[in-house]
Amino acid sequence: MIEKANAKINLSLDIKNLREDGYHNLETIMLPLEMHDSLEVQKLPSHAKDDFVTCDDYSLKITKYNLVHRIINAAREKRGFTEHFFINIHKNIFLQAGLGGGSADAGAALRAILKILKIEATKEDLIDIGISIGSDVPWAVFNKPTLLKRKGDVLEFIDHTLPFYVLLVKPFDGLSTKDVFETADKCNDVVHGDINLIKDLYLKDDLEGLGKNVFNSLENPAIELLPEISNIIENLKDDGFECVRMSGSGSCVFALTNDKKLWKRCEKKYTLEHYQVCATKFLRK
Repeated sequence: MIEKANAKINLSLDIKNLREDGYHNLETIMLPLEMHDSLEVQKLPSHAKDDFVTCDDYSLKITKYNLVHRIINAAREKRGFTEHFFINIHKNIFLQAGLGGGSADAGAALRAILKILKIEATKEDLIDIGISIGSDVPWAVFNKPTLLKRKGDVLEFIDHTLPFYVLLVKPFDGLSTKDVFETADKCNDVVHGDINLIKDLYLKDDLEGLGKNVFNSLENPAIELLPEISNIIENLKDDGFECVRMSGSGSCVFALTNDKKLWKRCEKKYTLEHYQVCATKFLRK
């Protein structure tokens, strides 16, 4: 079975207090993109004693493989199946970018395994399995436009897809999520905003309003670690993109526009400047 693992952007991200369990409370709108990894998932013979996960990107750290291993084990414990699986990941989502690649792979692996085994699971079961792996994983399991709250385990699905073109531009260097959060905890200029306003503007397809109001609490801490992010944001605005922001914990920047020619022109421009670039769209179900 081939299962797609879609990248995401955080249209806005508000990081709140640090919880006793080590997570941060948050509010964010996460939107799936057409950009995706592909997972080849096969059930192994009954005598297999372990799961095997491989990847065609040798730069991927072993911790990313472990997200897939961990979600298989968590699902096995939750649902009681004994089967083992071979999973090969074809990477396309940029690494250390704030696009949720590792979480997307974990979510896709879970979806595929449940389909293969013909196991039906409730929303609550899927959230419980996902949140045991990471705060982005419950979203990745469902792969829908979603307003997330608390530590990522409260999901409000949004039945709407933005019609805009999306340009992703990532500097050569990536960022560790752990490093960005630790910097944010010490940072005095963390930005906060009104996530409900962003949701209203999203539902109205108000690109101008989104451009003026989208925010990311992790952007300034990430820029402190990698100032080039700020240059990319300003350059994309100068190019004419109406809505520009860093996604997640970075280092990738997304830019939204209605102008297809601008979208394609800047895809070429930033590729020639040796950034990682992807011209994509929002995923439509």
